Amino acid sequence: MLTDLERDLVRLTAEHARAHHHDPDHTVAGGLLTVSGRVVLGMNTFHFLGGPCGEIAALSNHAASAADDPIVASAAVYGPTGDVMAPCGKCRQVLHDVDPEIRFVVRDASGLITRSARELLPFSYDSTHHDRPQRIGLWEGYEPLIRSGAKRQTIRIDDPFHPGPAEIVVEKQGGDEVMLPATVTTVRTTTRGKLTERDAVLDGFADLTALHEALERHYPGVRDVDPVDVVSFEVERPDVER
Repeated sequence: MLTDLERDLVRLTAEHARAHHHDPDHTVAGGLLTVSGRVVLGMNTFHFLGGPCGEIAALSNHAASAADDPIVASAAVYGPTGDVMAPCGKCRQVLHDVDPEIRFVVRDASGLITRSARELLPFSYDSTHHDRPQRIGLWEGYEPLIRSGAKRQTIRIDDPFHPGPAEIVVEKQGGDEVMLPATVTTVRTTTRGKLTERDAVLDGFADLTALHEALERHYPGVRDVDPVDVVSFEVERPDVER
């Protein structure tokens, strides 16, 4: 789970990315969170000779506007989709050289997390990321409910999705995965405390108590005031494995 300040960093960087991706040369926004809680933003400039990434543009803006306010975290967002991106190798190295403890917002199977510049090597930059459907990782115990249509949504924390094509990834205990083609139909943001009995039923649970127990297992320490996304989906031919 992210901290409230890290969530603000992601939100403001995403807003900047959506507002300023006017052409193919400016598609990625970078955001830097400082010790005081300030967020400094920048946009990439693509050129075949090389050009600054969003994070590097933000780093220049930081030097010009908040040099005495040290950087503690960084995020990058792809404007056309609003997806959080792992930083490229250049940005990792540059920010590592500023401070190896700067935290990067990246995404793993559980959602958005932070990893320091020292730790980030496993989250390599992948230029094909934006050509793939979004992936929704779900526990293997949910597979029968997904296939039967009893589970038609999932409650996520710090794991953003958007309406459109998706793949549900059922993670097996032995490490294998079952892929189910799907479509995210709606995403509704609320808080844990405002989830309803209907949310529990659509999520495949008997009642709201059972849903809250599952949330506490998946997200230890989750509070009633924490934001959650109710992600509704439709599975294509859920009775057939791929």
